[in-house]
Amino acid sequence: MKKLTASVLLVVLSSSFAFVNAQKRKNDTIREGNIGEVVITGALGLKKKADAQTAAVQVVSSDQITAASNPNAVLALQGKVSGVTITNTNSSVTGTPKIQIRGMRSLTGNNNALVVIDNVISSAAALNQLAPELIESMNILKGSQASALYGSDGVNGVVLVTTKRGNKGKMRVTYNGSIDFESVLNTPERQRNYGQGWYGGKINVENGSWGAPFNGSLGGQMVAYGIPLADVNGDGQIDVNIDDNTPTADEPSSIMSTYAPYGKNNVKDFFQTGVIMQNGVTANVGDENSYLLMSIDHLQREFVVADDKLKRLSAFLKAGTKFGKWSFDAIVNYTRQTTNTTDSSLYEDLLQSSVDIPITAYKNYPDNGYAWNIYYQNPYWAIKHQRFNTTTDRLNLVGSVGYKINKNIDVLYRSNFQYVGAFSNQWNDGWSSVINTAPAAIASSYFQSNSSQNRYYGDLLVNFNYDLTDDINMKLNIGHNFQNFAYNTTSAGGSGIIIPGLYQVWNLANPSNPYGLDNQRGSYNSQAVFANLDLGYKDYLYLTGTARNEWNSVLSKEERSYFFPSVGLSFIPTKAFDFGGKILSYMKVYGNISGTANSSSVGVYSIRNYFGLGSGFPFTASGGLSFVNPTGQTSNNISAEKVSKKELGLSLGFWNNRVLLNGSVYQDDTTDMITDTNTSIASGISTLRTNIGKLRNRGIDADITVTPLKSEDFRWDIGANLTTYSMEVLEVTPDTDRVAIGGSTLVGVYAVKGMKGLQLMGTDFVRDDQGRIIVDRNTGRPTVTSALQNLGSTNPRYLWGFNTSINYKGFKLTATADWRVGGKMTTEILQNMAFNGTLPESGNFVRESGFIMPNSSYLVNGQYIANNDVYYQYSGVTGNALYDGVEYYYQSQFNTVGSNHVFSGSYFKLREVALSYTFSAEMLRNTGLTGITLGVHARNPFVKYSDSNKNYADPETSTGTGNAQGYAGVSQYPSIKSYGFSVNVNF
Repeated sequence: MKKLTASVLLVVLSSSFAFVNAQKRKNDTIREGNIGEVVITGALGLKKKADAQTAAVQVVSSDQITAASNPNAVLALQGKVSGVTITNTNSSVTGTPKIQIRGMRSLTGNNNALVVIDNVISSAAALNQLAPELIESMNILKGSQASALYGSDGVNGVVLVTTKRGNKGKMRVTYNGSIDFESVLNTPERQRNYGQGWYGGKINVENGSWGAPFNGSLGGQMVAYGIPLADVNGDGQIDVNIDDNTPTADEPSSIMSTYAPYGKNNVKDFFQTGVIMQNGVTANVGDENSYLLMSIDHLQREFVVADDKLKRLSAFLKAGTKFGKWSFDAIVNYTRQTTNTTDSSLYEDLLQSSVDIPITAYKNYPDNGYAWNIYYQNPYWAIKHQRFNTTTDRLNLVGSVGYKINKNIDVLYRSNFQYVGAFSNQWNDGWSSVINTAPAAIASSYFQSNSSQNRYYGDLLVNFNYDLTDDINMKLNIGHNFQNFAYNTTSAGGSGIIIPGLYQVWNLANPSNPYGLDNQRGSYNSQAVFANLDLGYKDYLYLTGTARNEWNSVLSKEERSYFFPSVGLSFIPTKAFDFGGKILSYMKVYGNISGTANSSSVGVYSIRNYFGLGSGFPFTASGGLSFVNPTGQTSNNISAEKVSKKELGLSLGFWNNRVLLNGSVYQDDTTDMITDTNTSIASGISTLRTNIGKLRNRGIDADITVTPLKSEDFRWDIGANLTTYSMEVLEVTPDTDRVAIGGSTLVGVYAVKGMKGLQLMGTDFVRDDQGRIIVDRNTGRPTVTSALQNLGSTNPRYLWGFNTSINYKGFKLTATADWRVGGKMTTEILQNMAFNGTLPESGNFVRESGFIMPNSSYLVNGQYIANNDVYYQYSGVTGNALYDGVEYYYQSQFNTVGSNHVFSGSYFKLREVALSYTFSAEMLRNTGLTGITLGVHARNPFVKYSDSNKNYADPETSTGTGNAQGYAGVSQYPSIKSYGFSVNVNF
C-alpha cells in the first residue's frame, strides 16, 4: 500500500507540474491573487498580511469545513491541515474529538490545542456544538510566536475560529439542510471455523468459541442457543446445562438456529442504520456601518445503537455598528443539547459471542438480563434498562467597545461570559435471576448530578499604528487580560430502586453518602499584561516581538508569575529583488523563537495538600475523625513547565502561484517538566508531583497546492500535506528512566528516557538471536520475559493528507484522504478475543491436531534450530494434550503476553467525497431565489488498516482525554461511515 500510494502521489504531482507549465506557456488568462497580501486574523484578533506573519499559520475556509456536511467542525479538519492530529476519545453518539498541534510538550499536562471563537478563549466542546455553517474560517496558529500572546493557554497552538457576520446590502436569508445515513464501518475479524462452546463441545450458554467445528457432525443441524426463554416444565426456574449440550426440560423454549456462521457478520448486524438530520436558517443584513446576523440551527442524530439519540438546538446572534469614533459588537449564542444513550460497554458484551450466535434473535426479549451466555448481559436488555441522559445548556455572551482616539490610536475592550450547565441522570433497572445456575443478579441503581461552569474573559487593548518613515511602519498593541473560571458539581444517588421505573433519589433503598460521590466546587483566575510590536520595512521585511507576563492563582505566590517573550522575522526576497524569470513568483522566509509555560497539570488547590473525606464522615466507627490523606500529592513549590520554541519556515509560489509550497521545521524544548516521583514510605505518601525532567519535540510540516488546469469555466486544484514529529524524553526522575502515562494492565504506555515517542511496554516471549520464539523441546511451550520489554513507539513516522477539488461551471467535486505510516497501538479487545477463541489465528488450523508455535526454535547441543516438529502440549480437561494446548495457549499464555496485543497503527482513509451543483442566476430568474446548491456526499466510505490490525480498533481512537496515545479501550464503538444529501437555498 505504501508503494502504491507514494507512486500515485508522485505521478499526480508530476503530471500536475507538467499541466501547469503547459498552460502557462499557452495563456494564463486568470491570474492567482497576491497571496502575500491576504489579511489573516491572528492572536487577540490582530490582523496582518500573510507577508507579515512571522510564524506558521494555516487558514481553513468555510467551504472546506462544510464540503461534506460534517456536523462536527473539528472532525471536518481531518486530512486538511499539516501538523494537526484529531483523535476521537468517544465514538458514541456525542463524539468528543481532541485536537493536537505538533505533538506533545508535556507528559502530565494538557497537550490539546487552545480553541478561540471570535477572539475569546473557548473550548473544543463548544466548537463541537457550533453549527459548521456559521463558521467563516478556522485559522490554525501552529507556530509558537503566532500563539504567544495567549500565554500558557496557547502553549499547544491555537485553533482560531471566526464566525460569519452580516453582509452588506439587503437582507439575505439562507436555508441549509442535510440528511445522512450512517452505519458501522467494520468490526473485528473473527475466526469462522468453530462455534459456541468450550473444550471442543457445544455448550449453549458459553461465551467462548471453543466449541465443535462447523464442518463436523454437528454442522448444519438446528441447535439451541443461549438461556431458555420460558419455564417449560413449570418447576419455577429456568433449567440450564452448563457442562455440555445435553437438552434440559426448558430447552424447547430456546432460540434455535443452524450450527454454522450466522450471516456474514452477526456483531455488525446488531447495529442499525443511523440518521443525522441538520436544518438551519440564517438571516443577515448590513451596510457600511452596521451588520446583523441571526441563525437558528437544529441537529438530530439517531445513532447506530438503537435508542441512542442526540438533539441540539442553537440560536446565534451577531451584530455590530459604528457611530462616529465608537464601535460596538456583540454576540449571543445559546445551545441546548440533550443526549440519551446506553452503556457503551455493550460493545464488549457483543464481542463475547461466537460467529454462530443469532444475536438479533434476542431483540424481542429485551427484559431478559442474559441472552446467549450466563456471563455477559443481553445487549438488548442494556439498551432498554441501562440509560444515561444529559441535558447541557451553553450560553456565550461576547461584547466589545472600541473608540478611535485619532487616525493612529484606538482602544478596544472585549469581554466574554460563558456558562455551561449540565444535568445528568443514569439508571440501571436491575434484574433477578430465576436460572438454576444463578448467574449474577444485576443490581438496580440511580444517580444524578448537576454541574455548572462559569468563565469570564476580558481583554483591554490599546493599538498604535504609525508610519515612522516613508518605508517603515510600526504597529504597537499593549493590553491587559483577566480570566476567572469557577465550577460546581453536586451529585446524589445510590442502589436499590424501590418502585420500578421511578427514577428519583428518594426512591432508593440504599442512598450513597455524599462524600462518596462527585461533589466539588472551585475557582481560579489568571491575569496578564502583554505587548505586541510589528515593524515593517517597505513591503518585504517584517519584525514582530511580543511580551506577556502572566499570574496564575493555582500556583504559589512565589511561582505564579512567569514571563513569555517572542521575536520573529519575515523576509520576502521576491519583493526585495527582481528575480526576473517567470517561474518563481513568490518566496517568503521566516523564523521565530519564543518562550512559554504550561501549568495545566497543577490542579485547583492541589498545592494545598487538602484531606479527602473518608468512609463514615465526619466520624469513623471507632469515633475518630474520618479524613483521608491523599497518597499522591503536589509540591507546594511546584512551578509551571517552561517551553522554549524555535521555528524556521519557507513559502514558495511558482507560475503565478499556481503551485504553492509551504513548509516549516520546529523544535520545542520543555524543562522543569512536571512529573510524578516515587517517595519514601516514611513520608506517608506514595508519589509527589514536582518539577523534574526534560522533553524535546521536533517536527516538519509541509503543504503543497497545485492548480494544474484552470479556465473561465473549469478549475482543478490538488493539495497534499505532510506531518512528521518526534517527541524524546531527555530526562525523567532520578530513580527511574521511564514514566507510566497510561494503558492497560497488559500493555502500558510509557515515556522512556532516550526513546522517540511514547513507548508501548509489556512482556514478550524469550527469543533467540534470529528473533525466533524459544520453546521447550518436550512441551513446545515458550518462555515469557519477567521484565517489561519495549514493544514499539506509538508515534507515527508520517501523516499524509490529500485533497482535490474540481469545479466545472456549476458542478463541484471535492475529496479528502489521509495516510498514516507507522506507529504501534494496543487494545484490550485482543485480550478478550484470545480468551474467547475468536481470534482469526486461533481457528485457522485443526484444533484437535494441535499446533506448532509459529516462528519458534529450541535448543539442541548448544544451538537453536527451527521448530518444525514439536507441538504445543498441555495436560488439561479433555485428555487430548494437543487440543488442550490450544485452549491453554490462547487463554493463559497468548492472552497474558503483551507483545501479542500490539499491532501497527497505519491506515489509509478516504475521508470525504462530495459532489454538488449550484444553479446559475439565469436558471433562477423569476423564482424569487438567489441561489440553490444541491449536493451528495460520503464520509469515511473507504478505510484500510494495516494487515496486523484486523479491524480491532481505529488508530485514531483513544481512551480518555489524557496523553496515553496508542491505547484503545474495549468499550469504544466501531468507526462510522455515512452517505447523505444536502441542500442550500438563498432568498
